[in-house]
Amino acid sequence: MVEERIAYGIEKFLEEDFFLPENDSYCLEEKSESGRSELQVTIQGDNLCCEDYDHKGKCNFLKRESPLKLQRSVDHVLLQKKDGKWILHLIEMKSKVDDKKWHEIKQKTRASYFNVCALERVLGIHIDEVEVYTTYETTGFWHSEQSEDPKIIVPLLGKPLPPKPESEWENHRISVDVGEIVQFHHHAVKMQRTEDGRKLIGELNIQ
Repeated sequence: MVEERIAYGIEKFLEEDFFLPENDSYCLEEKSESGRSELQVTIQGDNLCCEDYDHKGKCNFLKRESPLKLQRSVDHVLLQKKDGKWILHLIEMKSKVDDKKWHEIKQKTRASYFNVCALERVLGIHIDEVEVYTTYETTGFWHSEQSEDPKIIVPLLGKPLPPKPESEWENHRISVDVGEIVQFHHHAVKMQRTEDGRKLIGELNIQ
């Protein structure tokens, strides 16, 4: 059940149909030129689900032209109340994840985090935890031994060497620069391609 303060924020401040009607399961889709993904999500407890978050209106305080790509967003957002705390679930849907895609996922995670932090004030809640999910079919991370050029792995002057994408992926962590480096728990959700090859399907159970 949606709390009174949250219902007020949704009715008075948010665009119509920003959140789906509350349920304990959602079928979330991503459609692009490269294909289609469909994720069946089940979630426990009070929750709010914003489907196609990347196509919804955002706050306009982030730079539109920036190498940080601050106008990007993840595909879907869920807010879950559990044991009196609010958990933010950010879901990005991909077919293949490699180093370049991982960098894009980080950019989308950061921008979405900034925007949802503003959204929490609209709803009158406080986000206590952040969980990040990437759906995928295959991975193709780059290995340093694949290149004989040592300059490829040299960091910028004065900057520490960033964590390797594959290492973060395998250790279920995603580090994001939000003015300081923060780490969120990352979940890799393996998808299966349908027999006709047209769609990736998968399931996610959020306890």
